[in-house]
Amino acid sequence: MSASSLVIRVSRSVAAIALAAVVLSGCAPAASEATPSPSAPAAPSASGTPTPEPTVEPVGAEQGFRTWLELSRIPDAPAACALMTPALIEKMLAEVAASGMPMSSCEEMIALTAEAYRATGTDAEVSIAVQEETATAATLFVTYVSSGKCGTVVMERAGDDWILTEQSEVCGA
Repeated sequence: MSASSLVIRVSRSVAAIALAAVVLSGCAPAASEATPSPSAPAAPSASGTPTPEPTVEPVGAEQGFRTWLELSRIPDAPAACALMTPALIEKMLAEVAASGMPMSSCEEMIALTAEAYRATGTDAEVSIAVQEETATAATLFVTYVSSGKCGTVVMERAGDDWILTEQSEVCGA
């Protein structure tokens, strides 16, 4: 390995760790909007009448957050970003830029953050307390188990998906 490629590799690792520190100390990256799968039409029964489709219980806000977190760690950046409001994305990009790591897009931020989590060995285990949840809005209190960082996550329902609208840190290790 040449000296220049080693410097580039070390620089990427340092940048990834710095980004992880920013994300862990404030907001986490946004989640993406999953595309709902089309449902199959009801199949006729032996008597010729359609069998009703089973009703699907809507996903709760806690599962919506866990879905976003999983997407952000894979990363599936387009999907993770689709689960965040434009205002939250702008806020997070500004926070990352203020830390000296300007990013041009949510997708870039998610991808680099996922790399940083892998580089630092930070897992995605969270403890979630639902503070309030209605059919259209929710407030969660999320604690990242490995780091002790915690904060409030505000979400809104958009169709079948939960969209992150705000995140704030209130405690941390």
